[in-house]
Amino acid sequence: MTLALITIVLLVFKPAADAGKESSKDTQGMIKELQEQTFVPYDNNEVSGSQVIGTLRKFETQGKDQTIALYVETGRSGGTWYYSQFTGDQVVASSTTNLEKAVKSTDSQYINPSGRFDANIERDTNGVIRAIKFTQKK
Repeated sequence: MTLALITIVLLVFKPAADAGKESSKDTQGMIKELQEQTFVPYDNNEVSGSQVIGTLRKFETQGKDQTIALYVETGRSGGTWYYSQFTGDQVVASSTTNLEKAVKSTDSQYINPSGRFDANIERDTNGVIRAIKFTQKK
């Protein structure tokens, strides 16, 4: 009698446990997708210089917290990392922490608001978005 009761319990609860695990995986996937929605406009898209400047402002806190790195390469100079930089698998502090040069038209780091930039996101080995890179089109 006891064995029959245990068998019935296992037959009833095993599928429910499997369904719970599957549901948990689905929920985690949805949470990751929602977190990444913020970065969709930068995933292999073309943006304006004013959008680049807006992005630098929007992600200032995350950049300073070394959660995301922001890179801008203009036609005048090589690239500049703002707030943090991405070194392939980790985000580390960068020396550029303000936008003064980016909005000063006489500076080599100037970001022309009407310029066109290719935007791309970069991920670490765990698939987490760690950087947004903007490269000015020629």
